[in-house]
Amino acid sequence: MGLILDLAVAALALVVIGSLATLAWTLAVSAVRATHRGRQRVAARRRQVADAEARLPVLAARADAALMAAIARSAAGPDGRVHAQAEPASPPIEETPIT
Repeated sequence: MGLILDLAVAALALVVIGSLATLAWTLAVSAVRATHRGRQRVAARRRQVADAEARLPVLAARADAALMAAIARSAAGPDGRVHAQAEPASPPIEETPIT
């Protein structure tokens, strides 16, 4: 009877070791997949930021032109002629590269 109990304990130990190994394998695979997905998301966000930075000078120039046109219109008198030279309120902003 002692031999049967010893074999049963050994079999249960093997089952526990096998299930722990399966759990470790599953966690490792999940960690690798999660890391891969995270890197893909970071790369996508970096592309979005680069696209937004590329559009920024064009949008700034368009806004500057609209602002200058509004200043010119507001400087015009009732007869439509400009009575005072419209000047920007501040000097133009110089672009500095982002590193």
